[in-house]
Amino acid sequence: MIIHRTILKELFKNLSVIVFSLSVILFMEKFVKLTRLFMGKGADLIDILKIFVYLQPSILLLSIPMAILIATFLTYGRMAADSELVVLKGSGMSFRGISKAAITLSVWCVIILVFISLYLLPRSMHSFKNTLYETIVKKASMTFEAGTFSDVFKDTMIFIKEMPSEDLFRGIFIYRDDDSSAGGPVVIVAEKGVISSNPEEGLIKLKMNNGLIHTYKEDSSSEIEFAEYDFVLTSGIETMEKAKPVEIKTLDLWKGRKKNVSWAIELNRRVALPFACLIFGILGPALSNKIGKIGRLGGFSLSLSILTFYYIFLIMAEGLAKSGKISPFLGGWFPNIVFSAVAAFFFYIAYKDKPIKRL
Repeated sequence: MIIHRTILKELFKNLSVIVFSLSVILFMEKFVKLTRLFMGKGADLIDILKIFVYLQPSILLLSIPMAILIATFLTYGRMAADSELVVLKGSGMSFRGISKAAITLSVWCVIILVFISLYLLPRSMHSFKNTLYETIVKKASMTFEAGTFSDVFKDTMIFIKEMPSEDLFRGIFIYRDDDSSAGGPVVIVAEKGVISSNPEEGLIKLKMNNGLIHTYKEDSSSEIEFAEYDFVLTSGIETMEKAKPVEIKTLDLWKGRKKNVSWAIELNRRVALPFACLIFGILGPALSNKIGKIGRLGGFSLSLSILTFYYIFLIMAEGLAKSGKISPFLGGWFPNIVFSAVAAFFFYIAYKDKPIKRL
């Protein structure tokens, strides 16, 4: 039907613009945290492009549901302001027909996000971490600047006073928190050192000369002088047991969901978030129909308020699930349950508003 295609076309245009805008904003928020590594540290453009691509699944998992709600409010809010909804009802079209375009687009978004969430997300996050680590290993010396502290490497703070060349350091200070080999914090000072890396083995080694090693325990401390000492820097990929739940493949989450609460919460979250598109696709037209002539600005403001409440509920539910106060299922699905009830209520009210019968 021409009317459905016209509404769907406007929805798709709004959705595309909003998804692109939100994706750029969310990517920049994440990228700012990585600037100390990528900006001025020798990262290639290809590395930055890889980071952008690998972060997209996690960004789209948030931006598409948000975009669906905003796009529906913008579209149907504009239609209400221009009295198009009144005209459509007057022509005999039911609300189910009016909202068909939004629901159709939402269903397609659900299908796309299910694939992204269950398949692409864990693989992209693992690839993201690999790219990050490879960049550090390949260009290890470029992660340091003379006269500044560097905390790029795990549990380690390094200060270099002078850098006569790219790989040669002078005036080295290292602090490692809770070193397993020493049984506590370790402080190392050295006159000079040379850094080397082996990307194939994933090793970054700082070979130091003429220095001291200070170790601290609860009731004692020790100091050792050295003429030559090899210090291994760690910033590698965690094992599966230590990896974050978002990096675990969906099938492995399913197998380990009963033993690990965080895995069970992440599994439910991956399934629940795509269905938020369908909920918002139903809620947007129904609420716009009930409120009336809110226009684009009103629709945008209202959608942001709803999204704020949705993600507050999501964060609260996940926190309660991690503390054991509610089940992992509710930890992932609670906001969907609440907003499904709200969407069903407003859709029922809008559906009861029967179109004017023709004589």
